[in-house]
Amino acid sequence: MSKHKKEHEVELFNDDEITDDDYGFVIDSTGKLKSMFLPGNVPFKPPKNIAKILKVFGIQDVNNLDNDCTVH
Repeated sequence: MSKHKKEHEVELFNDDEITDDDYGFVIDSTGKLKSMFLPGNVPFKPPKNIAKILKVFGIQDVNNLDNDCTVH
């Protein structure tokens, strides 16, 4: 394997790199939200950038999630 990473390669995270305050999104090859994780301190107001991402997937209120997405 070359020393340079190819665009399609994904770096895996160690458990200690993801904290309780982090957000994560898993999106399938068609662009559909498969899963996500949010900070555990719900109810809360997400930062503007996160709110924009959630809006793309039709999530307006993280405190009242519908059953179409999986929250870990």
